[in-house]
Amino acid sequence: MSTISDIRQGIASSHDAIEKTPYSIAMMSGAMRRDDYANGLAQLMFVHRAMETSLASTDGVKDFFEPEMERTETIRRDLLSLGFLPDSFSPITQTSDIVSVLNRWQATKPASLLGCLYILEGSRMGSLVIARPLAASLGLPRDTAAGTEYHTQGAQTAPARLRRLKDAIDSSPYAIDHASDIADGAVTFMDRLNVMYGALNVRPAESQTKAVCPFSSGRTAQLRSA
Repeated sequence: MSTISDIRQGIASSHDAIEKTPYSIAMMSGAMRRDDYANGLAQLMFVHRAMETSLASTDGVKDFFEPEMERTETIRRDLLSLGFLPDSFSPITQTSDIVSVLNRWQATKPASLLGCLYILEGSRMGSLVIARPLAASLGLPRDTAAGTEYHTQGAQTAPARLRRLKDAIDSSPYAIDHASDIADGAVTFMDRLNVMYGALNVRPAESQTKAVCPFSSGRTAQLRSA
């Protein structure tokens, strides 16, 4: 079995669970408030910043990290477009736990960061599907991506970029030598993302219109292509 297959099998239960968190339900139902969404987006900003900093500066894994995978500044632009100062947010406990793990992995087993990268790159496929209903629930104009760039940026190149990452994880000598760390990193990261999403406060969803959560279950596009 390939490393990617091991990852997909290992994260299946967390994918199902994260879809059922209040934050995901609010995004899927088109009933997301701006302040709730901004807080969740800011938590992802802290996660992306820690991962991207670690990947870009660590031998062995930095060659897997393409410039288009950097998304911290994209999140900052979205927050500003939504009317929030990025630096006004603080990480919640569950987010700080993820950042601590990422920092520890950089020093002890950096290959695990590749599993995290795979999760976040795979999530972009689902993000493309939720962008429109999310924009509507946030009261954003239909003719602008401002405020939802995190979900729409690089839409045309995302599938090819994910394929390159998958192929590299399954075939490059470094990744093969560290396959266990990569798979363990992906599973642990997905589990902790689920905990973080579960801790985000949102109002109850008012509509049951079905969309797609970026980190949702096997029904979503990113899992079918990942």
